[in-house]
Amino acid sequence: MLPIYDLKCFAPAKSVDDEAFGLPTGGELGGGVYFPTAGYVTDPQLSAHNLQRAAEANGGAFRFNSEVTSILVKSGRIQGVTLRDGSQFSTPIVVNVAGPHSSKINKLVSADKDMRITTRALRQEVAHIPAPQGFDFENRGLVVSDNDIGVYCRPETGNHILAGSEDPECDPHDWVDADDFSRDFTEQWTTQALRLGQRIPELAIPSRMRGVVDLYDVTEDWLPIYDRSAVDGFYMACGTSGNQFKNAPVAGRLMSALIDYCESGNNHDQVPLQFTLGNVDHVLDTSTMSRLREINPESSFSVLG
Repeated sequence: MLPIYDLKCFAPAKSVDDEAFGLPTGGELGGGVYFPTAGYVTDPQLSAHNLQRAAEANGGAFRFNSEVTSILVKSGRIQGVTLRDGSQFSTPIVVNVAGPHSSKINKLVSADKDMRITTRALRQEVAHIPAPQGFDFENRGLVVSDNDIGVYCRPETGNHILAGSEDPECDPHDWVDADDFSRDFTEQWTTQALRLGQRIPELAIPSRMRGVVDLYDVTEDWLPIYDRSAVDGFYMACGTSGNQFKNAPVAGRLMSALIDYCESGNNHDQVPLQFTLGNVDHVLDTSTMSRLREINPESSFSVLG
């Protein structure tokens, strides 16, 4: 338990212009679920760089600042890709891991023609707020998912608290073009800071807004797509934003197994790959991440970025 926390209930989450915003609704939080070995990354750029170096050490290569302008297909089969500078790469396999640009990449090859689940770019803001004076949140704080106030938080460098939205129903979704969106803070920043202030009464909200504005790659049920496509040789690992970075190692193994399975002549759409997890005793039915699935009504329809 964090001593700076006030456990009063405020649910459901409200917008700041609601007259009842900030007023307790009765009772206190009855408990929570604690994961002692859970963690987080405060420098995703460094973490991604480390993954790059690890891939290069195993034979991988990268082309940065290189825009894919077309994907070559012949007789329903991937042949390669063309870049903006005219470079062409012949390959029988292309995997779409383009994040918020994934829907644009899918359209290049008409991979979206049979998809029941699709992806869109969703603009998100996270606030960086100084921790209450005298409390070392950077070392004593936790990653906290708090759907009572509609905010998640975690420690951030410099004894700050990162506060992000759990996308409650009262908040509108800001769907954008991944190549044309504003990185300026809006009232959403203030909303998230004030919501966190309900839980941490001593939180001082600064006049200068700090944090991050960027994009999620989101499906209709907020669950990822790890699947083949209607085009032979074109695969998708997308719709992953906000919650799949930590799953990257197993996602990579899953995609490798999926590609081997499909390229060996198996009909993944009819007989989905059953993927055995390496560290827990469980076989994953990959149809749950299919482009052809129905929307999962049990989804939380949110993530913790």
